[in-house]
Amino acid sequence: MRRTIIAGLTILMMFTIAGCGEKIQPGESEVKRPQVSGVVIEEAVSSEVTDFYETSGTLKSVNTALVSAKIMGEVREIKIKPGDTVRKGDVLLIINAPDMNARVQAGQESLEEAKRGLDMAGENKNLMEKTFERYSNLFDAKAISEQEFDEMKSKRDVAVLEYERTKKALNRAEAGLYEAEAFKSYSVITSPLDGTVAEKMIETGNMAVPGGPLILVESRSYRVEAPVDETLLPSIQTGTTVGILIDAINMETEGRVTEIVRQVDPLTRTFMVKIALNDTSQPLQGGFYAKVKFPLGKKTVLSVPEGSIITRGELKGVYAVNQQGVITFRLVKTGKRHDGKVEILTGLSSGERIIKNGADRAIDGGMVSDAEQR
Repeated sequence: MRRTIIAGLTILMMFTIAGCGEKIQPGESEVKRPQVSGVVIEEAVSSEVTDFYETSGTLKSVNTALVSAKIMGEVREIKIKPGDTVRKGDVLLIINAPDMNARVQAGQESLEEAKRGLDMAGENKNLMEKTFERYSNLFDAKAISEQEFDEMKSKRDVAVLEYERTKKALNRAEAGLYEAEAFKSYSVITSPLDGTVAEKMIETGNMAVPGGPLILVESRSYRVEAPVDETLLPSIQTGTTVGILIDAINMETEGRVTEIVRQVDPLTRTFMVKIALNDTSQPLQGGFYAKVKFPLGKKTVLSVPEGSIITRGELKGVYAVNQQGVITFRLVKTGKRHDGKVEILTGLSSGERIIKNGADRAIDGGMVSDAEQR
């Protein structure tokens, strides 16, 4: 038994020594990379661009009128709807105010009565003046006593005062009628300017109250109002040309800074800039969202075509190609856009090659088999 165990150990040691004597020869293993074709490669280079500050603005009417009621009454008729074009003086709505009609009628009757009273006072005044003139002649001729003369003089003076009183009464009656007619005119609401009906805030049958808003009318001249960071207050000047993009109507145009409100908002640390549009031919509407770009000068940046940027969730990257044609997906941090190109802040260096077109065919770790160089 013991001899058998020793023999087995001897054989095992022989196999072990023989195995250790065999050495693996050094060599290289070839990596098979997937081939990528049909792509366009471009070298990323730095170039000089116009730097800009971008902010969000709102399209607003240059002149906006919030039409309110001046009297209380039921809205009898509304002659417009939102979106209608109106001219100054056009009737917007009518308020039923029967008491205003009564006041106008009372004013007319008071005026007629005052006119009749003035006519009678005028006739009486003329009669008293003629009579006083005859009494004066008689008094000079010693035909009447001084007391009779004084009595006639007093009657003449009373007639003159009565005439003046009725003249003032007529003026008061005219003013009263004017006031009544003015109040009656408040029942017919008209447009204060040429423009477009932006909003209707009341319906037929509702009760209008003094000061209550009825209709919002906007002029057809629009501008963009945009908040700008307070650090740019010294840089923004009146007359500066800025770029404007209104996505709602796919409108890209330029504007000119017409007004700068230099009071800084303490909450947002911004100041307001008002910009007139160069193109007003589009169907503009107050409240549209607008992007505004303020030029800040020239700077040199590294940028790549927008089509070369690959978005994966919250991450962005490009496909870089080395001298051997190996493709690597490179994460990058992007900045501003300039004329179809995107600024690269980090992740790529000037002179490196990237896939400009055909990125959808690229594979991370693949090999470019044939590519168009640019």
